[in-house]
Amino acid sequence: MGGSKIPIYAYVDESGNTGKNIFDPSQPDYYTAALLSKGNFDAYYTDRIRAIAAKVGATSIHASELGLGRLDTIAADLFDLLLRAGPDFFLCRVEKKYLLATKMFDVLFDSGENAAVAWHNYNFRPLKIILAFKLGHVVTDAIAHDFWKCLLMIRERDARAALPSIGEALKARLHILPDRRSREVLGAGLDWVIKHPDCVQFTAEQQIAKKGHFPDLVAFANLLQGLQEFSQHRRKKIACITHDEQNEFGRSLRTWHERFSNASSEVVEWAGERYSLQWAPGSRFEMKRDEESVGIQMADVALWLYGQALKRKEIPPNCGRLLTLLLQRGWHNDFSFAGVEQQLLEKYGDVLFGPVAPEKLEVAQRMLVMAEERRRLSMEQFEADGLPPFMRRVSITENSATSR
Repeated sequence: MGGSKIPIYAYVDESGNTGKNIFDPSQPDYYTAALLSKGNFDAYYTDRIRAIAAKVGATSIHASELGLGRLDTIAADLFDLLLRAGPDFFLCRVEKKYLLATKMFDVLFDSGENAAVAWHNYNFRPLKIILAFKLGHVVTDAIAHDFWKCLLMIRERDARAALPSIGEALKARLHILPDRRSREVLGAGLDWVIKHPDCVQFTAEQQIAKKGHFPDLVAFANLLQGLQEFSQHRRKKIACITHDEQNEFGRSLRTWHERFSNASSEVVEWAGERYSLQWAPGSRFEMKRDEESVGIQMADVALWLYGQALKRKEIPPNCGRLLTLLLQRGWHNDFSFAGVEQQLLEKYGDVLFGPVAPEKLEVAQRMLVMAEERRRLSMEQFEADGLPPFMRRVSITENSATSR
């Protein structure tokens, strides 16, 4: 299996799928785990893992079915195999409450649609995250349920009719935020949604587009992005992604893989960030039952043991040793309040909390004055032309072309 040109094969399993019911209190998080192998892990290790499974009277390894006791009897064998095979592991967590807070912020406070939101409060990532955190703090269970129901409504008219009451409920709770500026920014944006719900562009008739709101698809997109970063770091191509068979989201997963793997490789620079939406280009995507893929089975073991540790279960010795190996060879994407806060502080902590030179502070204050003036003019322009900001820019371009 040597050779520097051997591509990466990924084997993916998931846990915490509640479909449309993202409010199940017993499953607050959605997890995706992947085993990343140099070469075809299934082709190399199927016979050996089946032999290990036979020691506990099974034909395949399903951690939840075996339980900690039976899994511990074969954990040493799995440890030896994985130590020699040398795969890496990727774990993606999607906290469903954080997902809902970010969806709500994107729907209600997009500065391209909501003229009362200044450009920097939506497009400058640190500010956007901070405001989404503040918004999440005021959301009650009742508001969350109403918004999620609105997001998934089939009829556009019904969805838009539901927005003002959601905006009013949120605004009524802004008083619990400790800082005046957050109350002002969020309050102005909510006032606009309450008065102009038709400006908000969030409805979609296609069910595959609506499924993009669910944790399953958000986690899969994060997984593809993580695989791309892993591929670039290791300088190896992703050859194949084998996902545990899905009934509800199978078509959506295939569609998302096709879109991202075939996207343009162009790097976009926006508000101080660099983006590329081409992830795992040239890779093949397939779905298999876990019985058919020992790679998926090992991802399942990693995911299940990690879940047991999070639940503070007593992990027996061999399972504990195996979990330690998996964690040592693992990396993760944590899409949660805690995880995103840590990422924010690591990248922008000095900017947010460090000293600011007087000359830079003066420049920033002038920019804020300009931003406020543009926001005010944008709202006035809407009263004149009835167009949200993103449509107005198109209109201006077209008028300029016509005049020439």
